[in-house]
Amino acid sequence: MGRTFLSRFDHYIKNIPTSISELYQIIDDKDRWKEAHEQFTKIRVFGLENKNYKPENYLRLAELVAKVTYNASGEPAPFDSDSGHYIASLALKATEYFDDNRLEEEEVKSTILLFNRNKKFKDNLTAAKDFLLYKKIDDILWFDWDPIGINDIAPRDEYQGYVPEIFGLVKAKADRQEIANRLHKLEMENMGMSGTIENCLTIADKILKAQ
Repeated sequence: MGRTFLSRFDHYIKNIPTSISELYQIIDDKDRWKEAHEQFTKIRVFGLENKNYKPENYLRLAELVAKVTYNASGEPAPFDSDSGHYIASLALKATEYFDDNRLEEEEVKSTILLFNRNKKFKDNLTAAKDFLLYKKIDDILWFDWDPIGINDIAPRDEYQGYVPEIFGLVKAKADRQEIANRLHKLEMENMGMSGTIENCLTIADKILKAQ
């Protein structure tokens, strides 16, 4: 979950601190979650040594993500149990530095919306990895699939109603043809579009690679 919020800033941070890029690697490997305690310290030290680093809230966000990751490891001496509850609000605060409506409205707020619709993700990092996949599927449907051709004018949640079904197919180990067939059916029956199965196969490949 926390990685999802951090990754929203990847295209806006010119040089992602090494201590944060290393945290990504730890999050992606459950066997390494216990290393997040030390990684929290590295991020904190980086902040102390770079007091003028901007945006500061990005560093604070990374610290919270490290805390939640370590807590999920089940190792002794966990951080505050409510650390995860502040991630969404801190991510939103971090967007203020960039003054970019796309980041605030389309990236972070849409992530918060999905996050709030799935309360189980808040304190369960294993489930949060599913949330990361869920969010990736949401992004692919919006930026790549977009059968109506409205992702530059419509509300960001236009296709979010279809995400649970596609996510369910991926978790059920559906193959590219099954996913493509469902996308094509949604285009034709729900949106009145013709579309092509070939394009839907391309989108299905992107979705499967997002795992």
